[in-house]
Amino acid sequence: MNIRLLIVWLALGLLTAGGCARPYEITVHTEFEPSAEFSAFHTFAFSGMTDRGQKIEASDNSPLRLRMKEMVDEQLAAKGVRQVGLEDRPDLLVHLLFGVNETREFQEATLVVNLAESSKKKLVWRAVIRETVGDDLEKNFEMVNQGLVRAFKDYPPSK
Repeated sequence: MNIRLLIVWLALGLLTAGGCARPYEITVHTEFEPSAEFSAFHTFAFSGMTDRGQKIEASDNSPLRLRMKEMVDEQLAAKGVRQVGLEDRPDLLVHLLFGVNETREFQEATLVVNLAESSKKKLVWRAVIRETVGDDLEKNFEMVNQGLVRAFKDYPPSK
């Protein structure tokens, strides 16, 4: 009787582990500073990126990083916030952090979008997008873009 129970628990465990390894699943979490005056933010500039713990200058335009910046730019532009240069004293600074965590079963990519009030250097909004990625790079980018759309859906946040 005990061996049957053990087999059932083992089977349930394997099904649960297999369910966690599905590619192209995405989660989105946002948070914001309630005291921030989001109606005052009309411009932004990229202040840089952190790629797997390594700081990347804002001027880096490698194809994959440029594509992520363009997706964020598209979301902010849709909200009426336009991109300017750092020298133009933007209202918001955008910093992107991303990386991939690998396990034996799957890879989880994380993109963090931080918006900081430029004049105070204070974080006012953050989105954390996590995706279980697969081998299809285009599909991975499509999912990241869907995550960004979901993250910016309620931007600016209502207080």
